[in-house]
Amino acid sequence: MKILSQKRDGNTVTLEIEETYARFQETFDRTLLEAGKELKIAGFRPGKAPRELVEKSLDRDYVEHRAAQALIAEIYPQVLAEGKLEPVDYPNIEITQLENGKPVLFKAVIEVYPTVKLGKYKGLKVEKRSAVVSEEEIDKFLGNLQERFAVREADGKRTVLPLDDSFAQKVSKFGTLAELRAEIRLATERERVAEVDSDLKNQLIAALVTACTVEIPKAMVEREIEVLLDELKVSLAQSGLTVADYLKGSQKTEQSFRDEMRPTAEGRVKGKVALQAVVDAEKLTVSDDEVKAEIKQAVGGVEPPAGTTPQVTPELIKYVQDYLLRQKALDLVLAAATVKEGKEEAKQ
Repeated sequence: MKILSQKRDGNTVTLEIEETYARFQETFDRTLLEAGKELKIAGFRPGKAPRELVEKSLDRDYVEHRAAQALIAEIYPQVLAEGKLEPVDYPNIEITQLENGKPVLFKAVIEVYPTVKLGKYKGLKVEKRSAVVSEEEIDKFLGNLQERFAVREADGKRTVLPLDDSFAQKVSKFGTLAELRAEIRLATERERVAEVDSDLKNQLIAALVTACTVEIPKAMVEREIEVLLDELKVSLAQSGLTVADYLKGSQKTEQSFRDEMRPTAEGRVKGKVALQAVVDAEKLTVSDDEVKAEIKQAVGGVEPPAGTTPQVTPELIKYVQDYLLRQKALDLVLAAATVKEGKEEAKQ
């Protein structure tokens, strides 16, 4: 296999590829044999008819086309390796020469991972919101509990229970109102810290994307839309709903919904690409043990049944590796950032 030419225009690479006719003939012979097994020829069991009869019974153009497709599939990994290409979509292949005794020529158009011009990623300035939980927020939470457990009298009036130890015992596992308030504060603080951390990281990714120069391939955006749809399916399934139910309720078509998600998908892809650029710039790595630990945590630490093998595919390993690398890149950007502590905000 030879790559005769390789040209890149944005995220599209066009290659001219040559393969020997002898290699094609080998593939053709295998393809003819396989096609012969599908034929029913009088007087012969499937796959046992002489080659001459099989060739006469089949359209040669059809067999050549199948053989060419099989040959492309065989040499494609080598093309990617030699061309140092990372495709993001299926290639568009055109056979430009297929003549007896002459080299077989292909033209391949491949959409590839984008080139990123990484901007500033150290010393980014962001503001961290306060995670302080006020007494007013706890009072509001308790007020909502009072409303939820209000008693309806015979005359239809609702009586709100007083906030005391008896109330705490009725609505929780705690024996006193003070203990209930402490638990509400702890739970709210945990939630607030997670929100603040997520907001801070989103700010950093946005700043990182702004500092980058990159053109995102359409195929990557479409793939991310599929990810968003899968996430929605999981979320809806928890309520016993489907995407079809959601679309019907919101009076949207799937295409209009996909169009709505496109800006979000593009933003997420840009964030991933920018973080990957940091990974490359800093030469970050993850170990096999880190990958195994992340996969184990993802399945809740559940061991597979005895005598079975967990479905850890190469695709899953690659996905987890990429995810962990991006997290390391984000941690590095955060550690190098200038973080201004925000003032406490009053929660409504």
